[in-house]
Amino acid sequence: MTGRRLLRIILGLVAANVVGVAFCFAFVLLFQFPDKVGLPSRAQQWFYGFAVMAVWPSLILVPMAMGIAAAYFWRSLSFSLWEYFLWWVITSLVAPIGAYLFFKEGAVCLLIGFPILFVCGFAGILVGRLLFKSKTAAMNLSVIPVLLIATLAEGKLRQDQQGVVEDRLLINAPAAAVWTYVVSFPTIDAAPDYWLNKVGLPSPLATTCQGAFVGAARECIFTNGLVFKERVSELTPMGLLTFQIAEQPHDPELLGHLTLHRGQFQLIDNNDGTTTLIGRSWYTLHMRPLWYFDWWTRDVTSHVHLRVMEHIKTLAEGDR
Repeated sequence: MTGRRLLRIILGLVAANVVGVAFCFAFVLLFQFPDKVGLPSRAQQWFYGFAVMAVWPSLILVPMAMGIAAAYFWRSLSFSLWEYFLWWVITSLVAPIGAYLFFKEGAVCLLIGFPILFVCGFAGILVGRLLFKSKTAAMNLSVIPVLLIATLAEGKLRQDQQGVVEDRLLINAPAAAVWTYVVSFPTIDAAPDYWLNKVGLPSPLATTCQGAFVGAARECIFTNGLVFKERVSELTPMGLLTFQIAEQPHDPELLGHLTLHRGQFQLIDNNDGTTTLIGRSWYTLHMRPLWYFDWWTRDVTSHVHLRVMEHIKTLAEGDR
């Protein structure tokens, strides 16, 4: 490989990541703004909500723009598809590694986001390969700012939608026994079996509560020292417990990605000595594309539900 050829490859790698970093850097600066100017707490929550809705780019258009930028610099190298694929693997790894090291982005979020970043970026490579075959390559490069403008427009026009995840579990114990551990429960000693927990995703450990009454403060404690502060908003003894999320931790896996609104446990007495326990969580997802990240959100939330509900099942059945 000649020095000139290697230089073109490196230029393509750098250009692609400059496009991606520009958006990430602007987003980080935007989220630092409230602390810099000392906005009050309520104003900060409003600002964060607006910033996430209006600015956070789709992980389809930005990777495509990154791929097109790389293809522009690689246009004269006569790459085969296999060579494009190989060099894009290397190029696309730079952004998540940099986000983890310099922007303190959560490792699990990067792991979840990488597949779509890679696929959409490679699609951009293929688009760029077609665009830059002609002598008007420089003119065709103007498609990049068009994609970036479309990304910002997509952020401003979209409407975030609230979703709910529901899980059910049959417990061989009466509702009175189950209810004791729904309000609060002791530490979960069993190791999590969900693969994302094994690579760093926090898992639930315990829940504390002031008492079984509306307005009671609850804390849902996760590994890594994360605590969700909650407030009981609805309570029917041995039937229903609903709690609002008063404050969620400033964790890189959550910040700007997901807003949790409330959770709920419902108990159904089956009149045969067993109880059906239902767990629900309401959330708003801020990442795009929605169809991709919503699947992950539902999967992660369901595993959180079931880890807690299985623990409640073990405790309630052990009291019989």
